[in-house]
Amino acid sequence: MRPRLLVKKSASDGRNGQTVTDENDIKGEGPAPPGDASGTPPATAPEQSAAPKTPPPATPAAPKPAAPAAPSSPPAAAPKANPLTAPVPSAALDRIREKFSDQVIEVTYYASEVTVKLKQERAEEIWRFLRDDPGLRFDYLSNVTAVHWPERPKPFEVVYHLFSISTRQRLNLKLDCGEGEQPPTASRVWPTANWHEREVFDLFGIRFHGHPDMTRILMTDEWVGHPLRKDYPLEGKPEDHMQLRDVTTAEHVYTYDKSSIKGFGWKKEVEKTGEGRG
Repeated sequence: MRPRLLVKKSASDGRNGQTVTDENDIKGEGPAPPGDASGTPPATAPEQSAAPKTPPPATPAAPKPAAPAAPSSPPAAAPKANPLTAPVPSAALDRIREKFSDQVIEVTYYASEVTVKLKQERAEEIWRFLRDDPGLRFDYLSNVTAVHWPERPKPFEVVYHLFSISTRQRLNLKLDCGEGEQPPTASRVWPTANWHEREVFDLFGIRFHGHPDMTRILMTDEWVGHPLRKDYPLEGKPEDHMQLRDVTTAEHVYTYDKSSIKGFGWKKEVEKTGEGRG
């Protein structure tokens, strides 16, 4: 309950002679403790708690090591040189390049042998030079053959294999030949070319200009076609096979068999019982 205030007159009050006295003073209780008029002690201001200490900055974690980069594929190794096709020195090639450089189309190497592809127009002149040159002496034409390339503008290559008996050198020559084109005969330079060129004509159909006897040498005169051309049927043409003997009890029919060993071969089919000539 709020205490009553007592007013008494006093000469010391310069304004209205009144002195305000607390009821507690009258009762001898002494002055009221500081506070509001009801005597309630003032609320003590709560002690301010100490400011929270700022934690030290966290030490940044060490960065994780980067994952190792995926190993890059090693650079492709350069293809190894094929020792079979490595160039070899050749006195014959040097002499051809020296005297007939404009006639050389291509030079290739294989198994230590040199092959020179020539133009046709001076072929016989080059042959004679290779035969008669004292340092070369290619006096033996060991073989003449051909290769059929149906997809090329000039589908045939005529190949000459030369050998020097005195110097033991070898040299291969090539001439490109178109369908119906007649390269010059080599029989005027090397007599053995007579039979070699007849074989090429028989099996490939290439005729040689100036040959003294351009006739078949392996197949019969009645044979139609040239068996070593790529477009010739592998089994031959039925109408080309002549019936030279009566059919026996065992007839052997030969057909191409891709399933045979090594991927090629002839498969024998016996249509009738019995044994016959295979």
